[in-house]
Amino acid sequence: METRKVYVSGGSTYVISLPKKWVRKSKLNAGDSLVVTEQGGSLLIETSVAEKESKVKEIKISQLTSNEALERLVIAFYLVGYDTIRIKLDRKDHIPYRKSIRKVLDYLIGVEIVEDTNDAMTLEIMVDYKRMNTMQILQRMYSINRSMLLDLGKALKNTDIGLAKDVMVREREIDRLYFLVVRQLKSAVEYQQVAEKLGIENQRDCLGYRIAVKVLERIADHIENIAKSYIQLAEIQKDVALGDFIKLNTNTVEIFEKAVDSLFKRNHVLAENIFQELKEIKKSHADISNELLQPKNIQSAILQKTMLDSLGRIASYSADLAEIAINMSAGALDFGNHGG
Repeated sequence: METRKVYVSGGSTYVISLPKKWVRKSKLNAGDSLVVTEQGGSLLIETSVAEKESKVKEIKISQLTSNEALERLVIAFYLVGYDTIRIKLDRKDHIPYRKSIRKVLDYLIGVEIVEDTNDAMTLEIMVDYKRMNTMQILQRMYSINRSMLLDLGKALKNTDIGLAKDVMVREREIDRLYFLVVRQLKSAVEYQQVAEKLGIENQRDCLGYRIAVKVLERIADHIENIAKSYIQLAEIQKDVALGDFIKLNTNTVEIFEKAVDSLFKRNHVLAENIFQELKEIKKSHADISNELLQPKNIQSAILQKTMLDSLGRIASYSADLAEIAINMSAGALDFGNHGG
């Protein structure tokens, strides 16, 4: 921590000096502009995002252990904010690496291949923060998850295998949106200017959003898991009774809707109600689980138990969203304890 004295220049302008180390690190020159943002009792000073150079990263596949390692690296560099990723295909057996690059692009929004030669592939990441802010993406993820849960209930009720398969397909879009939000939040934490463009009023909210987006991604995983288990169950036991599952799914949808509503509204009262309703869902979960302890068909019971556990996890994740809502709303609540 360093201290700086405040000077008056021209009789009306207050001036402080900047730390030389920071100036050099930021590659600032005389005449460059800085962005100053007021945050409570503090001032945040940033270099202008528009003036920053494009972040470029180079990967040589000869230094990697496998094409799967390349996939993980590309995703990692996307998440931390690189604008250009150059991949040197400096191995004779580079075809699997090419396939991995194209595969991973299915999960990343705003990435285009701008160079594709025998020696290299270059990925350009063109994400416009103004086109879709963080809250809009979270809303979109919620809508997809909700539709997946509702259609899952219809599939169970009508023995609709085609609809269950369609539910599984939608999980990929959740993954794509998840990676985009994580990239956005990383930039928002680093630059208040970006946070404002993304509709994030306070950078401290990024932590809450980061947890929330992971919860939404995990919920989609569990919905996919239920659909997959149901398809397998339908293949071995076509007359299985799933009335209790359908009812539990309906209750899970309701608690999920209320949890997300409390998060978007930052309403701690709505959020607190979630924990009371969760007790009822846990009771239903326990009742169904006990019935499965004396199964007529072991394989059927295992698949039903898998479905049941995933529904329970979705309900628990809804409680996590409610807890995030309470934590985020606490900053806006006035408890009358401001020390005068």
